[in-house]
Amino acid sequence: MLGMAVFNLKAQTLEELKAKKAKLEASQAAEQAKADAFNAEIADLAGQIEKLSGWQTGVSGLVGFNLGGSNNWQSNANKNSSFSNLNIGINAFANIIKEKSFWRNTIAANMSWQSLDTNTDDNIDGTGFDRNADALIGSSLYGFRLNQDIAVSMLGDLNTSVGNILKPGSLDFGAGVTWTPQKITNLAVVIHPLTYHIAFSGLSGVDSQSALGAKIKATYSHTFPKGVVWSSNLGAFFPYSSEKYPIQYNDFINGSEVTIDDEAGLFEYTWINTINIADVWKGIGVGFTLGLRGAKFEFPDTQTFHAIGLTYGF
Repeated sequence: MLGMAVFNLKAQTLEELKAKKAKLEASQAAEQAKADAFNAEIADLAGQIEKLSGWQTGVSGLVGFNLGGSNNWQSNANKNSSFSNLNIGINAFANIIKEKSFWRNTIAANMSWQSLDTNTDDNIDGTGFDRNADALIGSSLYGFRLNQDIAVSMLGDLNTSVGNILKPGSLDFGAGVTWTPQKITNLAVVIHPLTYHIAFSGLSGVDSQSALGAKIKATYSHTFPKGVVWSSNLGAFFPYSSEKYPIQYNDFINGSEVTIDDEAGLFEYTWINTINIADVWKGIGVGFTLGLRGAKFEFPDTQTFHAIGLTYGF
């Protein structure tokens, strides 16, 4: 009888210990949920404090390089040849966001060079490194908030190249409103109905022109899973005048380069998209940039450039 009583006591004690353990685990889970909620709120407040306390800056770069060649490779059209290509892209921002105002500054530059020698046996140097892509886009936007989403704003916007600044290119100064919706982070839409636009030709005999019009600009970025970041920058100018101006451009007809005289207005748009896989290996990622531009005062057809290469964020 004594043994049975001891067994029952041990069994009862074991069940009590299990029940107590389960109760403590449930309490721990509830407290952990509260702690996680506090941590999330603290992180959110820290982010807001950082934004309101001073400048936020960032720089990312893209570098792409490839080379190749052949030596007596009979199936190659150029049996003895060599080529190389270098592409460099830099994107930077400096923003200060306050409760009643903001100042957003961005700059993006892309350049690439290509060298080609179609016959390495003729003792004649190839083309050397010729620049075959060149873009420089910068903007400075200041706004004073009317409410959380809408601000009165002023914008300076530059669109040109690094090697030939404003030859051609365009420069805008304007005022209007900027929409930065609180529910859609990383989106800014600029609508400036009062904008002074200067279009630089960079060609002898073709004068630079200017006009009043409306400027629309939208920037957006989004981070997807696995560290994939997409950023998009779209800007367009709509002149109030339909006047056309004389232009000149070079084109190829039947294999020969010719100079063509034409006329064009000052409407233009530029759309730059970048996809960056941020961290493939030790902070090094892979990036791809595609640019589209329509500016008939510079050239009648759509202008494009693209780049792919390794990236590194600072």
